[in-house]
This record gives sequence, C-alpha cells and structure tokens, in this order.
Amino acid sequence: MGTSNTFHKKEKLSHKETIDSIFNKKGESIFNPPILFVYLKKELKTPYPCQFFISVGKRKFKKAVDRNRIKRQITDIIRLQKQRIYQSIKNDAQYAIGVIYLGKEMPDYQILEKKLTLSIDEFIKRIE
Repeated sequence: MGTSNTFHKKEKLSHKETIDSIFNKKGESIFNPPILFVYLKKELKTPYPCQFFISVGKRKFKKAVDRNRIKRQITDIIRLQKQRIYQSIKNDAQYAIGVIYLGKEMPDYQILEKKLTLSIDEFIKRIE
C-alpha cells in the first residue's frame, strides 16, 4: 500500500452487489462528458481506501478490442492519479468508484486524461 503506482487486483471492484448499489440511486455522480464518475462511501473487503471499476458500453463499441483499449487507457490514468485520491480520503473511509465511458468514438488519450482529472478533482473537493 506504499507509494507504488501499480494497480493491484484488490483495487479492482468486482463485487456485483456493491456495483449495483452504486447505480441504484445510492451513489453520487460527476459527469464530465464522455466520462461518468460515480462513487459510494462503503465498507469494502480490501486494505485499500478505494476500489475501482471501469465500464465501456458494448452497444457503442462492438469490438472487444476497442472496449479493452479504452479500459486500459482509463486504468492507466487512474493508476497514475490514485495517490492524490488516497491522500484526500480521511478516517479510514472507503469508496467504491466507477468510471464509465459514454462516448461514441475512440477517445484521444489527452482528452480522456483531462476529463478524468477534472472528475477526480471534483471528487476530492466533495469528500474533503
């Protein structure tokens, strides 16, 4: 849990009930098109302060190659910025965070990074 920039398996949110609870009007959201950033303060079974899940719509991107590329880009951006998120979380609180890509075309990495950074900044501002 040090200052490593790796994205560990335990940082990935895979618990279906937690993911469902984020979307069933319990979680809060930040929308910076084409990124929807949703989060929910919840106790998680992980030593990390956050767990992330990343979703790209199958209807808009038929090829798994395209969906996976976008997910990899988003994961990379989160991996590089997660220390900022972790440092802003206080009192052993834990958050389930979802990042959903809602765009219709393949994103440029710089645009994706800018929009996701804006969402992360807003998230940090809201939890402090």
